[in-house]
Amino acid sequence: MWGSIANLKENLHKIALDVHDHDEDDDIPPTFNGDRGTPPTTTSRRFSYSNSTLLSPLPNGISTSPEVEQYKAKIKKLQDSESEMKALSINYAALLKEKEDHITRLNIENGSLKKNLEAAKAVTKLSRNGSQKTLGSGPNTAKVNGEQSPDRNHKLPSHGKNIATGIHMENTCSLDERNEFTTALQANHELRMKQMMMELEKEHNKCASIQRRLQEERKLNESLREDFQSLNIEKNKISAELSKLRSELDDKVTEITQLQIDLQRHNNQNADDVVDSLKRVIRTLEMENTTLKREKIEFEASLKEKETSIQMSQATGIKQNALKEALSSGSYPEKEEMERSLKMFEKDLKEARQERDKALQQLNRLKQHLLEKESEESEKMDEDSKLIEELRRTNEYQQAQILHLDNSLKQVIASRDELKMNNELEVQKAKEAVEDLNRKLASCAITIETKNVELQNLQTVLGQYSAEIEVMESLERDLALAREHSAKLSEQLKDTHYQIEMSKGEKEHLLAQLAQAERMCEEGKKRVSKLEEDNEKLRRALEQSMTRLNRMSMDSDFFVDR
Repeated sequence: MWGSIANLKENLHKIALDVHDHDEDDDIPPTFNGDRGTPPTTTSRRFSYSNSTLLSPLPNGISTSPEVEQYKAKIKKLQDSESEMKALSINYAALLKEKEDHITRLNIENGSLKKNLEAAKAVTKLSRNGSQKTLGSGPNTAKVNGEQSPDRNHKLPSHGKNIATGIHMENTCSLDERNEFTTALQANHELRMKQMMMELEKEHNKCASIQRRLQEERKLNESLREDFQSLNIEKNKISAELSKLRSELDDKVTEITQLQIDLQRHNNQNADDVVDSLKRVIRTLEMENTTLKREKIEFEASLKEKETSIQMSQATGIKQNALKEALSSGSYPEKEEMERSLKMFEKDLKEARQERDKALQQLNRLKQHLLEKESEESEKMDEDSKLIEELRRTNEYQQAQILHLDNSLKQVIASRDELKMNNELEVQKAKEAVEDLNRKLASCAITIETKNVELQNLQTVLGQYSAEIEVMESLERDLALAREHSAKLSEQLKDTHYQIEMSKGEKEHLLAQLAQAERMCEEGKKRVSKLEEDNEKLRRALEQSMTRLNRMSMDSDFFVDR
């Protein structure tokens, strides 16, 4: 778009410079010898300078200013060109008026010269008639004088001949001078007329070329309008797709927020449940430890009592031996009773020793069982702490991923909004530029129509003359310009296709980002499901450990009861 606008502006500027060059050529007065005045070099310098300013690239090939400043500079250049076109149209109208005045003056001079020629021709005719009369009356006077005075007959004819020859010489000299003057005036007038006709032909050819260029520019404007309409249609399609993408993004954002909330709730619930279950397990284990410690203390007390009882039984055994010895020396019936009582005591001692051994074995078993339980509890606590740390790490990692996804979504939305704003600004600027160019073209068309009417009036007055060589040159130039313009239009079409491909690439990039976001959401869901499965496994392990603890407690109770 902007390249075509720049080309259009360049064409208008070239037309204005051609008109200005022609005006400067017309300001030079023509010579009487027929030599045409060469145009000054200032116009060529101006033209080269304007083309250099229009077509000169930026230094080092890098556009330092942003696109907004470039558009502003282009708009300012278009405004300057519009003011230049207005000034040139005013100057062109003034020059046309001057040419008309000059032509009227030349016509007046031509009429006066024709009148002078007619008067000079009449004077020459009268002088010729007078000379002939004088030549005819000369011999008659001579005859009369001869008749009157025969002595002067010889002198009068010679004197009359001299007078006649002098008058004839004067008349011929005056006629030659007048004829030379009139021929010089006619030649000068014809040269001026030829110059004016050539200038009018050039102006006519330039107007024809300007009309052709305007037609080409109108065609270009129509093509640009069509391109602009197609771009608007594509913009509407892109905006519809962007609105769809926005709705999809909003839906995905809401889903992600809901998933975040669900994850947070689930993580909080799981963490709370795990912590509560661990606290319960710890409390039960502490209660079991306290009960086991109490049982240990009771067993130790019972062992001490049994040891004291054994010591007492040993003392009683010593006493019984002493009694046996005493009884061996005593009577027989008392001896039998004592033996019976000793046997009973021995049985009691054996039973007490067996119970002591059993109690010691049970104490050893209880100690081993307590050590095993303590090791298992420590291992379970370590495993639970590791699981809690892993859960916390996974939760923190998921929260970091969710925050990263939120930031990426916000960045994508911000970049999309910026692209939309930039596209809208570019479209508005393009519309304004197109409207300004249409206004300029309308004003130029009006001025050209008025100038065409004036030129047609001049052509009706002076006639129509054709210059085939200049027409062919102008046609060749127009063809070259048309080829250059078609090449520029093809480049512009390539640029538009490239911009469309870039927009498609950005769209694909956004779709890829959306797909990545969906994948991340699916991965989050999978991780949530994995966490749920891990939690179920932990619950099952805890239930199994609880059942094992209950069984162990039941076994310990059973052993204690035994």
